[in-house]
Amino acid sequence: MRLTPLRRAGLLASAAVAAVATLALSSTASADEPTTDDKRATPYTKNIDIRHPEACTVGGLTGETIHPNEFTYTGGDNQIHLNITAVLSDKTITGVVVKGGPNFNVYLAKDLGALPWNELRAPFNDGGQQPEISHWYGCGVKKDTSTTTTTTTTTTTTSGSETTTTTTTTSATETATTSSQVAATTTTTAAAVAAGESLASTGFGSAWLVGLGAALLAAGAAVLLVLRRRRV
Repeated sequence: MRLTPLRRAGLLASAAVAAVATLALSSTASADEPTTDDKRATPYTKNIDIRHPEACTVGGLTGETIHPNEFTYTGGDNQIHLNITAVLSDKTITGVVVKGGPNFNVYLAKDLGALPWNELRAPFNDGGQQPEISHWYGCGVKKDTSTTTTTTTTTTTTSGSETTTTTTTTSATETATTSSQVAATTTTTAAAVAAGESLASTGFGSAWLVGLGAALLAAGAAVLLVLRRRRV
């Protein structure tokens, strides 16, 4: 099929419009996707600040907002870079937001590592230039607090050296038992000697006394008898 000049012109115009549309879409896509040369950061486009409801929920952040006054830093607002050397807040930092122009960088604490955090910055602007920082803030959560009580006993020797030992005190209750011993008193009662029974022999002989008494009685009787006869 042979193209007429009019039809050929129409096709060329359509191709030109398609090319312009593609270029416009590409430019728009590039403008919507901010970039940064800091590998520690993730860039976003949004008009966000410390008072924004999503201030500490964007980019994986958690916790509450922390004002710049609670950091020790150099640079920051109206500067290209921000250098954080210390955190004065009693919260655990989860990240830092650095904004410049329409874009901002989110720095998560796990990607920043240990302090100091140097040369934090905003993403590139639409012209590919590094903009000044318009504002920044931190995010953090309350620290877990635990109390540990340790009882220590310190002993100082005569040589002046000090020895510290941890001791555990155990209270032991001792029950004292008192034994009372009462001397037993034994009372022995001698049984009465039954009538007609002889006393037990004790080793002392008394039979001769009985015989002597009988002899004296007999002698006395004989004397009385003799005296009576003489009177007769």
